[in-house]
Amino acid sequence: MRIDELRAEDWPACARIYEEGLELGTFEETVPSWSSWHEAHLPEPRLVARQDGDGILGWAALAPVSHRDCYRGVTENSVYVAREARGRGVGQALLAELVRRADALGIWTITAGILVGNDASVALHERCGFRLVGVRERIAVKRGEWRDVVLMERRSPAV
Repeated sequence: MRIDELRAEDWPACARIYEEGLELGTFEETVPSWSSWHEAHLPEPRLVARQDGDGILGWAALAPVSHRDCYRGVTENSVYVAREARGRGVGQALLAELVRRADALGIWTITAGILVGNDASVALHERCGFRLVGVRERIAVKRGEWRDVVLMERRSPAV
């Protein structure tokens, strides 16, 4: 497995992985188009995990939490791993590299909003240096049901 830059031509494979995560990993109900996704995320880092013969196993990226200048170093991460590749260290490889590159870019805080019940994602973030901030109760509605979100963050020791 290798970690590469996510390119526009990777989006169809990444979108399929995103779709697999709609049930557990996100409040979104549909997969965004490339142009919508591209606009919403920082230009770097955007990563994919590739395996020869298996194609793209997962992806990770950062989005700004605000466009106000005072928050320029605060982001929210996304990490998605293909169903068949889960439990093989793909998510940890992606998130560890995302964190490393974020530090190099001067990003001082990465946040993660994780649906309550996605224990694998919480554990992944803990392994990569994130801490629990709290649980935002009944923060959004998904499929007619109020859902809670675990809020985690990682503060860069380099910035």
